[in-house]
Amino acid sequence: MLTDDDVKAVGAGGTGFLSEVLNTRAAADMSIIVLSLALGFLDVSEAQGQSAAALRAVDRDEHLRQLRQLLHGREVEDILTTAQGDYLRILDLASAALPLARTQERTRNTLLQQRTHLRIWLDRGLAEGENVGAGHIRWSKLAKGLTGKLAEFTVRYSGPAASRGHLILVELPDGAPADGFVGSDGQILDPAIVISNKARLRQEMAKALRTFGGATRLAT
Repeated sequence: MLTDDDVKAVGAGGTGFLSEVLNTRAAADMSIIVLSLALGFLDVSEAQGQSAAALRAVDRDEHLRQLRQLLHGREVEDILTTAQGDYLRILDLASAALPLARTQERTRNTLLQQRTHLRIWLDRGLAEGENVGAGHIRWSKLAKGLTGKLAEFTVRYSGPAASRGHLILVELPDGAPADGFVGSDGQILDPAIVISNKARLRQEMAKALRTFGGATRLAT
């Protein structure tokens, strides 16, 4: 979570943090929210296009609504914010909208120390084969794509589906499809799952892992 000061380049009086975030390989997997003193909580795409003409008063209830809407349906693993001063005061007042996460961090002290903290945080888990914990889910960024593991299950992105959409597969430790599992609703789970929106790939993979993690295996 950045601030509108972070959207500005260093030469324009900002920190340039947004540029650093967008230039990382993991940017596509992140939910980037910008806190503006004038407009409240915004998706990064809105924040980059905000204008002075759009200034309006935003109260605490509106901040809560904005943040809840931006986070709705997202699988949040780690939270980092650069908020300081008035930005931090607003974030504290809206903190009820923040979900539980594995880690919650805030950059502190001098701008140089904040920049170093941000870079360390961004670099975690970006090397090939290095895992990043997400609760009980372990994510790996390999050459073949994103992979997640939970207990005995592994989910991996398998590329475009035969008809339309994108295919993810849930597998057992031996690489075989996770056939023969029943969900809590009594329905047999299909280990081959087609998703329509690749932008939600990580969330859908996490959902699949948690569904299979809570499933019952049929007797063979």
